Amino acid sequence: MTTVLLIVICLLAVVLFVQIGAQVELFQQVKQIRGYLDMEDKPTPVELGTLEGAPPSRFGLPAALDEAERAMVLFLSNKCETCHNLASALRGGAVPPSMWVVVVPVSGDGNEFIAEFGLYGERVILDEDERIVGSIGLDITPVALHVTEGKLTRAHTVPTVRQMYAAAPVPYKHNLAGKPSVRH
Repeated sequence: MTTVLLIVICLLAVVLFVQIGAQVELFQQVKQIRGYLDMEDKPTPVELGTLEGAPPSRFGLPAALDEAERAMVLFLSNKCETCHNLASALRGGAVPPSMWVVVVPVSGDGNEFIAEFGLYGERVILDEDERIVGSIGLDITPVALHVTEGKLTRAHTVPTVRQMYAAAPVPYKHNLAGKPSVRH
């Protein structure tokens, strides 16, 4: 009887040792994943070069941006998965007053992308003939162009929804429905 009890205790000790080892390994992997995601979640600056300080309307963007104190123009393509995630976050809600969205259809119809994500409003622009991105020289998406006092000031990639909200010139608060709203 004591031999059986000793064997059971030894087996339980071995199982416990293996479980603790597996848990330590799992925590190490989670730590590595967090490090990787933090790196992936950081926007990459995009050089404006000679575009810096220019009025946005010079490149086919709305003239209202030339009068904006602070605004952001978000460029999304219909083929980019990150762009789909960003558009999904804006789905059906009004685009915040400080943000403009330019949809660039890489292939197919950009109107389908706009309809799929409910991106309707006066601050959603369809760049069907790529006139805007062509004049800016933009060949990557998603990208945010920042306008300060009616001039282009900086640009960067937008790798996540969190970064989209963080980059917006007007702060957001989240309501229980999960849609952002402008703080008043």
